Amino acid sequence: MVVGQKVALGRVHAGKTVTIHVTDTELAIACDDGIRTVRRTTDQPVRNLKASRPRKVALNV
Repeated sequence: MVVGQKVALGRVHAGKTVTIHVTDTELAIACDDGIRTVRRTTDQPVRNLKASRPRKVALNV
């Protein structure tokens, strides 16, 4: 989720880190297979410049 907008990239990119450049009208998402451009549907401002890192799953053995 970016600036209140959910973006689906598919299962191929699940768990991977992507870079997103936000402008007033679009989101440019840099993935392994190139840059994808998505039109923004919200007008919320960006609040966090760095998102939290992915959480690791604890294994209970």
